[in-house]
Amino acid sequence: MNKQTLLYSIEESRDFHGISMATEMAKVMTVEKRKGYMMILSAGIMWGTMGLFTNALGEWGLSSSLIAFMRLGTGVILLGILMLITKGPSVFRIDWKGFLWCVLLGVSAQALFNISYIRAISEAGMAVAASLLYTSPIFVCVMSKLFFRERIGRKKLTALLVNVAGCAVAVTGGSFGSLQIPAAGLAAGLAAGFFYGTLTIIGTAALKYHDPLTVLFYGMLTGSLLLGAVSSPWEVLPQKADLNMLLITAGYALVPTCLAYAVYMVGLSKNLEASRVPVLCSVEIVSAALIGTVVLGQEMTAGKLAGILIILFSIVMMNMRFHRCYKGAALLSPGWIRNRI
Repeated sequence: MNKQTLLYSIEESRDFHGISMATEMAKVMTVEKRKGYMMILSAGIMWGTMGLFTNALGEWGLSSSLIAFMRLGTGVILLGILMLITKGPSVFRIDWKGFLWCVLLGVSAQALFNISYIRAISEAGMAVAASLLYTSPIFVCVMSKLFFRERIGRKKLTALLVNVAGCAVAVTGGSFGSLQIPAAGLAAGLAAGFFYGTLTIIGTAALKYHDPLTVLFYGMLTGSLLLGAVSSPWEVLPQKADLNMLLITAGYALVPTCLAYAVYMVGLSKNLEASRVPVLCSVEIVSAALIGTVVLGQEMTAGKLAGILIILFSIVMMNMRFHRCYKGAALLSPGWIRNRI
């Protein structure tokens, strides 16, 4: 073997190992991202159980803002206990920069979202409010382009629009002709969609500095304090609280609040594309519709079923090319490029 052949063999071996390393790293990243997206789906399914608890708590004649406060206030207590047991007191440490991100998250994605959504329901009704709420993927898409420089291709944009249409059909059952949308209800509903979308955007930014549970804890704490100031729980709960209410509130705070948000934030921390996240979260509507039909005996109309199928199609459409990521990383390795110039 002459010197030139030996050098060529060494170079080829180096390139091969470079490709292998890049491929393995990309595979690991892809697996982590898949876990993250599955966690987002799981959170959406858990959020779909909220109707069970809100219907039960509504029997005590509680206002929507008070129910939202009870959910967040009890949820942050349960989350704090969970963090203390699993990670110890050190998980509560946070610097001022991280704390400001958490306060912004709590004000926007918790307090202002709940206030806007409650106002939209009172002005325009549940169906209109829920339809406008799920314009959030559009807001997230725009903000992720502005703040994170994400690429928004035709496939992603199409999936977003299909998803928004599917949510509207699933919520209304396809009966759009009878909907009345006052200007105040329209503004409040769109604001709710925007503030709901900030959970993904602000959460993604905040998670660069601290543990997901730390960010979630201080965000929920801020939101619960603001909602408490709005709902005045001290005037109502002492007269109406009983053991059944406390048990239902604990379930509401545990499943679609503490656990759902924790799973969501941990999933979001896995370097996901922000614009994909709200589309996956829309599985909440599918979960809520199925639970409403099976548990609460609500009618599953053809329109609702069509909306559910459209939502599921948009989720598949948004995510159907993930398995190709690691191949692209291998093809872009330095050795592969150098040999072809």
